Amino acid sequence: MGGINRIQEQREEQKTGLSNGNQALGKEIWFKDGDQAFITSLATGHEDDIKLDEFYIYTYRSGNRWVNLLSDPETDTSDVPSDTRPSHKFGFWAFVHEVIHPEKRVDSWEEVSGPGGKKLFKEVINDYRLIALTFGRSDYIWNQLVDVYNDWGQLDKGVIRVKRTGSGMLDTSYSISATARDMEIPEDKFEEQADLPAVKEYFKDRYGSVTVAAATSNGHTASSEAVKLDDLF
Repeated sequence: MGGINRIQEQREEQKTGLSNGNQALGKEIWFKDGDQAFITSLATGHEDDIKLDEFYIYTYRSGNRWVNLLSDPETDTSDVPSDTRPSHKFGFWAFVHEVIHPEKRVDSWEEVSGPGGKKLFKEVINDYRLIALTFGRSDYIWNQLVDVYNDWGQLDKGVIRVKRTGSGMLDTSYSISATARDMEIPEDKFEEQADLPAVKEYFKDRYGSVTVAAATSNGHTASSEAVKLDDLF
């Protein structure tokens, strides 16, 4: 499909970071207000689990864009403003089955009926993504993941729902909860797990330096360390 519709879809896919086409470099999911993802964690949560880790990252304005830069002994942070402190986050690899959106931003998303007949829109992902979140005030977001681990004994036992509510720094919250959904990782996707880097390696490769974003042949950006303010919370 060409023309205006296809170009509009590509633009929306770049903005959300939730499409299957966003594979040039970034594998994170960027949640918008009301988005909820249904995932199967690859991380177990057990000792020495390289698919779940914590990290610190600077977020600061550089010109007319926002930049993410990993806080690491091997990272050059000389351009980070002196009054900027790194955010403490955690990340884990997961197989994302689908994301439910409150509004239709891409034509290919399927309309579904939500609670009370509310109109929602389903985006099928069926691919591996990295879920990266802040710990939250008093670790409230992290503690929800810990609750799932304590209930199940391991994080990869079933389907987890991650939902964002709010659109700004002061009103955004996340919920992480176990579900009874029966969704499996397709067998033909198992081999790809071996190619996924450890969480810290991924973030070092992705946010270990500040580079100028350049367009690729498929219309996506080769480097996307700069993100919109709405995606930072």
